[in-house]
Amino acid sequence: MSRTPPVVITRPTQVRALASPVAHQIVSVMERTRRCTVAELAEHTGVEAGSLYYHVRKLRKAGVLLEHDKRSTGGRKEVVYELAGSEVVFDPSARGPGFLKELGRTIRTRLRYVERALVDALGRLGTIRQGRGQNHSLHQHHARLGASDRAELYRRIEALEAFLVEHDDPAQAEFISVTIAVAPVRTQED
Repeated sequence: MSRTPPVVITRPTQVRALASPVAHQIVSVMERTRRCTVAELAEHTGVEAGSLYYHVRKLRKAGVLLEHDKRSTGGRKEVVYELAGSEVVFDPSARGPGFLKELGRTIRTRLRYVERALVDALGRLGTIRQGRGQNHSLHQHHARLGASDRAELYRRIEALEAFLVEHDDPAQAEFISVTIAVAPVRTQED
């Protein structure tokens, strides 16, 4: 079975289409399911279908989503969308000022989303548990890793992603958000 190449993001307009947390959720679902209607995306994301159409149109225009087929549902035709590749990746060589500006804006948007979700969860009664198995946590670690250890770190992150995909249960009403950022940090020696 041949693997479909990824959707490689090279243009600022593509980055802008991926900037919102909702667009990120859509891509995340599409990487797992391969094909979905907007109604199915609504089930997977917990976002109302009406709110999803705007983001789906932007993702289509950016070349991230494709119209795969049309399916009759309840007397009307629904478009079935598919991801244009196996996954969405940012081209590390696309370093023009417009691209980097939009990428920075996208990262800030996603981090604000994580911040709001954590603050909201902490403000709700009954959402905090102490000790192992706590349901809110924020960790930051710095480590000097060699090439083989970095490879192992990325393998473990992929295993965590696979676990989340495998155990995602649409029957559960509550979502959990896991955000991982791995970045080289400049030291004073740099």
